[in-house]
Amino acid sequence: FYGLDESDLDKVFHLPTTTFIGGQESALPLREIIRRLEMAYCQHIGVEFMFINDLEQCQWIRQKFETPGILQFTNEEKRTLLARLVRSTRFEEFLQRKWSSEKRFGLEGCEVLIPALKTIIDKSSENGVDYVIMGMPHRGRLNVLANVIRKELEQIFCQFDSKLEAADEGSGDVKYHLGMYHRRINRVTDRNITLSLVANPSHLEAADPVVMGKTKAEQFYCGDTEGKKVMSILLHGDAAFAGQGIVYETFHLSDLPSYTTHGTVHVVVNNQIGFTTDPRMARSSPYPTDVARVVNAPIFHVNADDPEAVMYVCKVAAEWRSTFHKDVVVDLKYAEVLVSQGVVNQPEYEEEISKYDKICEEAFTRSKDEKILHIKHWLDSPWPGFFTLDGQPRSMTCPSTGLTEDILTHIGNVASSVPVENFTIHGGLSRILKTRGELVKNRTVDWALAEYMAFGSLLKEGIHIRLSGQDVERGTFSHRHHVLHDQNLGFAMASPNALVLWEAQFGDFHNTAQCIIDQFICPGQAKWVRQNGIVLLLPHGMEGMGPEHSSARPERFLQMCNDDPDVLPDLKEANFDINQLYDCNWVVVNCSTPGNFFHVLRRQILLPFRKPLIIFTPKSLLRHPEARSSFDEMLPGGLILVSLTLVLATFFGRWVKTTEHDSLDVRAHVQIGQTACLASHRGLWPLPGCAPPGLFQRQ
Repeated sequence: FYGLDESDLDKVFHLPTTTFIGGQESALPLREIIRRLEMAYCQHIGVEFMFINDLEQCQWIRQKFETPGILQFTNEEKRTLLARLVRSTRFEEFLQRKWSSEKRFGLEGCEVLIPALKTIIDKSSENGVDYVIMGMPHRGRLNVLANVIRKELEQIFCQFDSKLEAADEGSGDVKYHLGMYHRRINRVTDRNITLSLVANPSHLEAADPVVMGKTKAEQFYCGDTEGKKVMSILLHGDAAFAGQGIVYETFHLSDLPSYTTHGTVHVVVNNQIGFTTDPRMARSSPYPTDVARVVNAPIFHVNADDPEAVMYVCKVAAEWRSTFHKDVVVDLKYAEVLVSQGVVNQPEYEEEISKYDKICEEAFTRSKDEKILHIKHWLDSPWPGFFTLDGQPRSMTCPSTGLTEDILTHIGNVASSVPVENFTIHGGLSRILKTRGELVKNRTVDWALAEYMAFGSLLKEGIHIRLSGQDVERGTFSHRHHVLHDQNLGFAMASPNALVLWEAQFGDFHNTAQCIIDQFICPGQAKWVRQNGIVLLLPHGMEGMGPEHSSARPERFLQMCNDDPDVLPDLKEANFDINQLYDCNWVVVNCSTPGNFFHVLRRQILLPFRKPLIIFTPKSLLRHPEARSSFDEMLPGGLILVSLTLVLATFFGRWVKTTEHDSLDVRAHVQIGQTACLASHRGLWPLPGCAPPGLFQRQ
């Protein structure tokens, strides 16, 4: 192609400034140029980066892989690598010996993953990171928990005991699904580091956006605006990485202002097969990692049978993330035979093996004394100070959700004015603000103003609010017109003191998030022992937009409220209403008045625990002249009226209707269940500090 042949191999060529193969030399014979390029790119590391449209970044990568002798390690680094490999391989062999017939999702052939992860963490810690949030599938999870997160071995081994009883909530194959949170000293850097492994369902890759959201939240709460203190590592299988659309979606969120976590290190554990599927039948692209090219993420392919090459690539990946704050992918190819080389003699090597074997055996002996499984030991993000030491709510009462008239008036005046001087707004918006001001003078709120009152009051109380979704700044139906900071699902896990909302353009759009709803939001407390207060705002109603946009599918949410229709609650028990809310998977409501909407949003934060809140929001009622609430209904102890509360029909299976109702004179039929609310002498929607809405009769 270049007109060169064998006779040119010894000809000396001047090197261009774009290459680093010369080291200190500016000219080399062609034979040596080819040899050095082959050493850089044709050994155990393959680098994909030429698609990146940033010259500085391309040159940075060239320098890391072309510079002669750059893959050199000190004897101390080699000893550390060997010790980590020994622990990784012997852990897998120990599980094989003790539980040969149990499914283990082991790392056989890719044990180098453990020193690889530890290298990424070491280098990141050296660069100032003190909190690493990880997400991963089943394969290798126990080894990561044991040798990266440092979970007690006896806590892992006792999971294989079929007689182990659960002391608290939680269900399922926990050892492959639950997470962990641990703070310790990093021995290489001698700095504190916090490691968190997020719980995951069997749905591979579903945890990716949850990890991103949690990372974004932790960065927000510690003021880490550039991602220098908190980072994420995501592990993937090769087939799932190429096959799951959520990977592509997560990549496209990675650089958006309201979602970026300033770079994630992705590690693909590539065994060339997807459970039983051959790659030729699984994807159309050459590599499973090709999806990462869409965001200009460099991709480093490395053979797992060369541990030193793996360590070097992981160092470079961590440095890339620290330098450019962008995503990077390490494609770790499985090894047929694991080659361990280090600067140690045979007795030292055997001593390292026997030392770890002894640790495992002693932990195995201790594990036999574990009779009870404490799932709360497996939390990936504890909320210190929110619960009691044993993880229970500090009380089962909720303070009044009402506000004083002065506060309502103050928030209303802010909502109906432009807080910045010399700021010209759209004429249509001027009319909306003027209408709002008139509502405040008349001590009345519409839907948007009631929401504003709830948000504004919570902000005044120091509660952070995140609202994301479709058209959330103005509102899908042009009713809201206040701008809030966007955020994603995982944000709601990091702190209980934030109101996190996601709004759909139409309620049926939640069906594209069905996996997240089914696997994380609904079973959060029952399966993961994780409380989450996310609010879903789902517009619902037959209003001429076609059959699919008319329904937010309330029946799906009702079916998943609870799973025990045979338990009859004691209506006379203390704090009956709060206990009902605590025992259900989530709270499902359909409010008819702005006052109801106001109270239910405020209660979401004032409750002594956290539950997902599903709100079927109206469309035409947003502007309906009679869909109004008086300030009287929003004061402490004020009247709270609910026209329709949807609940799973588990209690008597009867219908109940109100005989007295709000200003709209809506006669609502309510099917009452034990899960979220019960019609009782205390009222249909028992909000503490609020009077009952009227009498109830059984039809």
